[in-house]
Amino acid sequence: MNSNLKLMIPGPTEVSPEVCRKLSEPMRPHYGPEFCKLYFEVVEKLKKVYQTQNDLYILAATSSSAMEIAVSHAVEPGGKMLICNNGVFGDRFTEMAEAYGIKVVTTRSEYGQPVNAMQVNQALESDPEITALALVHNESSTGVESPLEPIMAAARGKNVLSIVDTVSSMGGVNVKTDALGIDFCVSGAQKCFGAVAGLGFISVSDRAWKRINARKNPVGSWYLNLSVLKNYREKWRQWHPQGPNTAPVSLYLGLNQALDEILEEGLERRFERHVRARDAFRNAMRAMGLKLFVEDEFASKTLTAVCLPEGIDGGRLRENIQKNHHILLAGGLGNTANTVIRIGHLSRTASEDYLVPTIAAIEQELTALGAEVCPGKAVNEFNREFEK
Repeated sequence: MNSNLKLMIPGPTEVSPEVCRKLSEPMRPHYGPEFCKLYFEVVEKLKKVYQTQNDLYILAATSSSAMEIAVSHAVEPGGKMLICNNGVFGDRFTEMAEAYGIKVVTTRSEYGQPVNAMQVNQALESDPEITALALVHNESSTGVESPLEPIMAAARGKNVLSIVDTVSSMGGVNVKTDALGIDFCVSGAQKCFGAVAGLGFISVSDRAWKRINARKNPVGSWYLNLSVLKNYREKWRQWHPQGPNTAPVSLYLGLNQALDEILEEGLERRFERHVRARDAFRNAMRAMGLKLFVEDEFASKTLTAVCLPEGIDGGRLRENIQKNHHILLAGGLGNTANTVIRIGHLSRTASEDYLVPTIAAIEQELTALGAEVCPGKAVNEFNREFEK
């Protein structure tokens, strides 16, 4: 694989040279005073990004493990969960719930549309047996962000636990976990945090813990079991707080560096930079004459889905951009696989250093494939908007 390839995809994303250096440090043990200090430092820094005082656990697994742990703990087998589905990762929530014997009720929005708070309210009103809901905040399969505040308010109003997948938003978007009342907030290291894949995160509210402790049947898992993680963290606090598994210390070191970079930039400045990058990139695509898959009102702050001109094969376009410009883009998913391209602008790639070459490459290779685009305007439009 080309080591100079720029990852302009929705994740995993580019990491800093400093993160890479931390990953390459000599191996260290996953226990003892040095690791304990590192572990609790990382947890506290994650809480700052999460904007939470709730319990927060780092899982020695990817972010999908955090999704699964939330689902399995929120509802017992035979209970009902509302899945607010507007894309591929909503489907994943459904698969997980069904695997645990949970009855699924679904609200559906078309791909490219946000979760509809009115539909959520109606579903909760009509079925009092629903005890939890799950939704994807930033659906990276289409590049749409759903409004959390009205949906979380609906859940709290019905005493329904909330699970929110913030895998492609937390760290780049202002998600106020506690203020919103999110019970299980799920994320991972490899996207807006600017670290590498392999660590999942989950925060757990007091309300969620009360529901877990009141279960009639224990959670049918050991590795992905919050009670197990909590018990071991408490009794091994001075020795092995990760829990009863080997912590990937190198990943912790890389994540710790990435968190330092986030906090040094400042959360407010970081969130604002992602908004500027999103707006500037969308304006650039319009200046090129391209249509966008999602309306501005609900557009993701961390990736953009762009509709390709008729007759342009997305697979071939991406292949040419990778070959000629060493830039990797993502295709659409499902029936949009070759008619849409998805471009990530998150963490380091939410910057002119990454987005300007990407815009120029898209323009050049669309032109080479015979598409009629407006030449020369897109980069100027990006710079004008981003520098505001």
